[in-house]
Amino acid sequence: MNIVKKYNLIRDIIKNTKLDTSDIKGLIKLVTGFNSTQLIINDQYNLDENQLENLELLVKRRLKGEPFHYLLGYKEFFSREFKVTPDTLIPRPETELLVEQVLKLAGKSSKKVLELGTGSGCIAITCKLENPLLDIVASDNYPATLKIAKENAINFSADIKFIQSNWYQNINDKFDIIVSNPPYIAFDDEHLDQLQYEPQYALTDNADGFRHIEEIARGGVSHLNNGGYLLLEHGYLQGCGTRQILLDAGFSEIQTLKDYAGLDRISYCAYTF
Repeated sequence: MNIVKKYNLIRDIIKNTKLDTSDIKGLIKLVTGFNSTQLIINDQYNLDENQLENLELLVKRRLKGEPFHYLLGYKEFFSREFKVTPDTLIPRPETELLVEQVLKLAGKSSKKVLELGTGSGCIAITCKLENPLLDIVASDNYPATLKIAKENAINFSADIKFIQSNWYQNINDKFDIIVSNPPYIAFDDEHLDQLQYEPQYALTDNADGFRHIEEIARGGVSHLNNGGYLLLEHGYLQGCGTRQILLDAGFSEIQTLKDYAGLDRISYCAYTF
C-alpha cells in the first residue's frame, strides 16, 4: 500500500490503512503534531507532501512489525511519557505493580533504593517522583541504555544516581530496598520471536529464565540492610521457582503478587540477619 499516491485526507488514511485504528491515528498525530481532539476536528485535513512521506515510512516500519512505541519514541508509564528507543525495553503495564509495591514498602520515609537493570529508568524515576524522600541508585550494564535513562531523569527533574554495572559488580553500598525487572525469558521461549525488535539482552538470560534471578537473589543478601526488601518481576510461570530461589538464598516473608490478568508476576521478600 502506498499512502502517498492514494490518499492525503486524514479520514481516508485512517479508513484505508492496514493498521489498527489506534496505531494509524497515533502515527498521524506524530507527523502532524495534532492531539487527539485536534485529530477528530481535522479529519478532513489534507496532509502535505512532507507529512505524507514521513507517514508512509512510519507505516511501512509498523507493518514490518517494529513496535509502535519505538516509532512514537515514548511509552506511557504511571501516566508519564518515557523516552524509549531500541536500546531500551518498552515498559509494560504490569511493571507498574512493581513500582506500587516498592512505594508501599518504603512508606513515606527516606529509604535507600537500588534498581538493577534500569532500562528506560521508568521504575527508578517513577519511585523518585512519587516519593521524593527516596535515595535512589539505578544501574544498567549498557551505556546506550543508561544514556536514555539519564535523559528521562533530566526530563522529569528526578534526582537519581546512575551507575554502569553488571548487576552488583560496581555496587558497593547497602540498601533498604533492591528492585529489578531482569531478563527472565528462557532462550527457547517462542515469545522471543514476537519481540525481535526489542533488545534481547533485556528479555532473555540465554538460559532457563532463572539465571539472572538467582544472581540477583544471591547478591541481594550482601547488599541489603537488615530487614531490607528484594523485589523481582518474573514470568507468569516462574512464581514457584522464584520463591524457591529466594528461600534458598536466605530470604523470608516471601510473597508473590498477581498481575492484572491474575497471573504470578512479582515476588518480594525480606532479609533479616
